[in-house]
Amino acid sequence: MRLLPRASFRTRLLLGMLVPLFIIQCFSILHEVLDHKELFLASLKKECELVLRFGAEALTQPMWENSAAHIHSLARSILTEGHTAQVLIFDASGNQIFAQQVPGYNPAPDDLRASQDIIHTFGDQSQVLGRLEIALPLSAISTPLRDAVLSHLMISLFVLLVISVVVYLVLARLAQPVEALTKTLIEMRHHRFTGEIPGLERCDEIGMMAQALHQLSENKIEVAELRAQSDETARRENKRIQRALQSTRDGVLLADETGEVVLCNPNGELFFGDAQVGRKLNLASWLPADLAEQAETHIEQNQSFSFEASTVHNLSGHTLNLLVRGGPIRDEHGLFLGSMLLASDHSDQARQAERVRFLAEHDSLTGLPNRRLMEQTLTTWLQHEGEEVSVLLADLDHFKLINDTLGHPAGDALLQVVAQKFESCASSYVLAARLGGDEFAILVKGADSLQRLTRLAERLVSEMGQPQQVAGQVLHTGMSAGIATLSGAQAKPSEGIRRADLALYEAKRGGRGMVEVFHEDLETEIKRKSLLERELRQALTQGDIRPVFQLQTDLKSGEIIGFETLARWHHRQLGTISPAEFIPIAEDSGLIRELTYQITIQAFRTAARWHDAGFKGRVAVNLSPKLFGAQVDEFINDCLYETNCPASAVEAEITETVVLASGQSALREIQALQELGITVALDDFGMGYSSLSYLQKFPVDKIKVDAAFVSKLPESEETRAIVSAIAKLGHALGMRVTGEGAETEEHRQLLQACGVDYLQGYFDGPPLAERAATARLFPGQGHHLKLQK
Repeated sequence: MRLLPRASFRTRLLLGMLVPLFIIQCFSILHEVLDHKELFLASLKKECELVLRFGAEALTQPMWENSAAHIHSLARSILTEGHTAQVLIFDASGNQIFAQQVPGYNPAPDDLRASQDIIHTFGDQSQVLGRLEIALPLSAISTPLRDAVLSHLMISLFVLLVISVVVYLVLARLAQPVEALTKTLIEMRHHRFTGEIPGLERCDEIGMMAQALHQLSENKIEVAELRAQSDETARRENKRIQRALQSTRDGVLLADETGEVVLCNPNGELFFGDAQVGRKLNLASWLPADLAEQAETHIEQNQSFSFEASTVHNLSGHTLNLLVRGGPIRDEHGLFLGSMLLASDHSDQARQAERVRFLAEHDSLTGLPNRRLMEQTLTTWLQHEGEEVSVLLADLDHFKLINDTLGHPAGDALLQVVAQKFESCASSYVLAARLGGDEFAILVKGADSLQRLTRLAERLVSEMGQPQQVAGQVLHTGMSAGIATLSGAQAKPSEGIRRADLALYEAKRGGRGMVEVFHEDLETEIKRKSLLERELRQALTQGDIRPVFQLQTDLKSGEIIGFETLARWHHRQLGTISPAEFIPIAEDSGLIRELTYQITIQAFRTAARWHDAGFKGRVAVNLSPKLFGAQVDEFINDCLYETNCPASAVEAEITETVVLASGQSALREIQALQELGITVALDDFGMGYSSLSYLQKFPVDKIKVDAAFVSKLPESEETRAIVSAIAKLGHALGMRVTGEGAETEEHRQLLQACGVDYLQGYFDGPPLAERAATARLFPGQGHHLKLQK
């Protein structure tokens, strides 16, 4: 505005608004001209294409019949349609047979010209009869283009005029009080102002400026925080919140500091009993007394809480399994404003989890608890309740002979009869279980558990010694049983089972059909354990424990995706000693860390060499529960550093015992392993409730279906259902699933049908030493990872 230095503020402001608006209008008119021109030109081209197409089709028959009169008639009719100014028709030899144009037409270089062959089609043959050529003058669009531009120009000028008048009037109205305030400000700056500031009575922005000047004149300027919120914005925000609360499947309830409900969405009214806005929060109307009291205590103490509860749906009357969470609501200064309750309906998930848990904890043939549930119950009774517990292990005599001679259906029917006898013994302090095959177990707790269990065992052995009516057949069998007793929280459940197994062995060795109670003469196995512990220490010193590698392959492609490292010990005098025997000894004697270190170092060195050679899979090592709680992540990290092995080349396998024994500390160490880049696999999955309940809290990368399930896949529909459920559960949580113990082609096919990703077992061959595994992984000279079968 330096071009008008003497112009008033109003004039400059008016010019400042109108000049850009005028420029914008000019550009708008220019754009409109170009846009209309393109639009009319496109319309003219479309008309040209349509005239050519329909003209060529109409001329096909006259050209075929060589009817000149018909051709000329059609050509003249083309000239009468639309903007066509010239029509030329040529025969197949290119000779012009018709030419005509509208009167007054003068061809121009920029006229729109186009041609199309006239083709006669008969059957799958076609013949070119000639060519049609037309011309459309661009002058045909000049008149509508000019009319459109003039119309737009008139409208733009009228709009500009109206805007100019409105802006001028508005600025004239606004400029008067601004000029008065400007004069007042100048006089105040020169300390000449003595009158009243104009505009104080106004309620608009001018009035605010006058008030500011008034405060300045009295030296009372204050810094005020202006908080303004648009009513429309607040209304829309509140509406969005209300719609979200109405749409969510969760129940949401807000109560103020006095306990009165101030907000409750529709699902909240269905979940939270008689909760309604304006009423006092009444937890006892929908929660059991203990949970209601617990929640009220947390609310009174302004604490967060969460729990699972069952309640009845207010409309359907169905029982709901709810996850209830609550906590205090505070403002930005920490002032308590009330409480919030959230309830999520997990009924479907709970029913599915309960079904999977039941299938995982019970034998599919007899419905009795399985080995894992029996072991968990034994652990609970001993370590959590401190009870004396007696353990009975029993199996049938000559059961294999019945299976071999009468077939498995007869054997299964006999097992069901035996299961009924065992189940009749069950009560709140007696648990009956089937451990697998023809092996059964009973747990009895209480001060006189040994005497009661001995009587039960003698009765069962006596009953099984009688001929059994099974499926219309009379079967002669028997039963042997071994009993051991444990007491106190320090007792080891595995020791009780081992002692009962020793007693069972003694009963069978003594002639079958007997009940044997564990006594000191059965301690031969314990002596062997002491011997193996001493020899194991020496073997670790001499490096006699060597790793072998079992293949893991992709069920779809057959490709080798990894190896599991297994420990092998061949003693010079005792021969080959099973890992199932010496690893528990290492755990109990404190040697497990050194054993794991030696196997892990060798496995990581092998993994590093394979990785450098191009293998992209992982080598898994087993981590004992005894290692957790002692910074197992640092232990593994040190092994990686010592062997210069990348973390992406290895995997850690853990069992659910880690979860049960270490809890949250195990979670932190598992996460630390994953942060190193190591994947974590949950081994022996599916045999216990703990796996299902802790799986979501412990985010492992892979789960391995227990070999006990895989072995039963061909014979058990229930087992296939369990494995399919495990695979779906793992995939839903983003985990890969491996089936262990696969030995046959049938196992492989059933695992693949159940949705399992990987296979491990003797189907791909026995565990291999490093040299053999390397040869299997890299056959010949190349690094070919495809497993050859």
